[in-house]
Amino acid sequence: MKTFGKTLIALAVIVILVVAGFFIYRGFWAKDAKEEPTSEMISNTSVPATKLEISQKTLANKFGFLSGGKEDADNIKENGALWVRPHPGPFLWDSIQKDKSKDYDFSKSDEMVKNYSENGLSILATLWPFAEWDQSASSSADSCKVSDSDEFLPSGADYIKRGGEYLPQHRCNPNDWDAYKKWVSAIVERYDGDGKNDMQGLTSPIKYWEVMNEPDLNYKNSQNADRLNFYKQGPAEYAKLLIVTSQTIKEADNEAKVLAAGAAGGDSRFLNFYRTAFSSKEAKGAFDVGNVHCISNDEYESFNVEPYKQMLEGLKISKPIWVTEAEAIISSNPSISATQQYYSTKKALELGAERIFFTNYDFVRQDNNMPPNQSQTQIKPEFDGSNPVEVYKKITAL
Repeated sequence: MKTFGKTLIALAVIVILVVAGFFIYRGFWAKDAKEEPTSEMISNTSVPATKLEISQKTLANKFGFLSGGKEDADNIKENGALWVRPHPGPFLWDSIQKDKSKDYDFSKSDEMVKNYSENGLSILATLWPFAEWDQSASSSADSCKVSDSDEFLPSGADYIKRGGEYLPQHRCNPNDWDAYKKWVSAIVERYDGDGKNDMQGLTSPIKYWEVMNEPDLNYKNSQNADRLNFYKQGPAEYAKLLIVTSQTIKEADNEAKVLAAGAAGGDSRFLNFYRTAFSSKEAKGAFDVGNVHCISNDEYESFNVEPYKQMLEGLKISKPIWVTEAEAIISSNPSISATQQYYSTKKALELGAERIFFTNYDFVRQDNNMPPNQSQTQIKPEFDGSNPVEVYKKITAL
């Protein structure tokens, strides 16, 4: 009986402690025995937002594709890539702000970011510094106008095919630098994933920003001027654009990486533009990643990584290199082109290319112009070019 009595006393003590603990817990959260914390009260507490980051799986992936629309997401993943470079893309000042007095309209860029993020793809975003209302205010506006035949005008044949993406007719540096910097800051802040002024529903941040595209393409060269001209100024002006844009990006997101615009090719006609643009200490420090392109009639064996790397080394610049447009569609025989694409990729990676973006989902040549110094008989087909997905799976496994 004594043992039973002691057990009852012990149980009573436990009950008292549990009840007391309940009221202490309730009082701690509500601080008023008559009021329990509500969901509204909890939601109003200051909880730090979770910072978004690009997944380690994506960062480890070395491949991407150019994209002209949201339907490309499945193709990109099917081929083993996890990166996308919208081209020209929606990150255009003119598209987002129609007038200096107007608010920013991020609807198009939001839609694209949402689509690619939901599909597990990370974006390399190209910033275009052109707005017609800003350019027209310049006293030199006439010299900034591209041909009416330019492919990227809203009147161009591929405008609808590109989902309404375009470039305006005037393509020089900003006239109102302060307004431009404000726009750059806003767009970087919107997609940086730090929880501050982010796009609603953002699930994956943009951390890589490319400052325009191929400004060297028509510099001192009128070969493609009528149909394709991305920039109407020279290397000194591009250096200023790169420096100002980079500083603004870093102020908005100190974790962001800046890519210089992709060189249009690997010969001296293009690379001399960058030798001048990157000549100052300030310009050399204004980008984190070098950037070169290679189209099929160019020096495709290394996707131009070799000559571009030599150009940087000549300027005592040591930086990672990306190839943001890559193709080696050198033959009317898709299997020859597929084989060359494989070995061009392999060599580019061996030379240190960190990421490569392909321009085609297949290996079909669209014209009959063969590249210089290249015979179809020089390459023995090793891959079945009629099955591009299987070939790309081998390429992206390198």
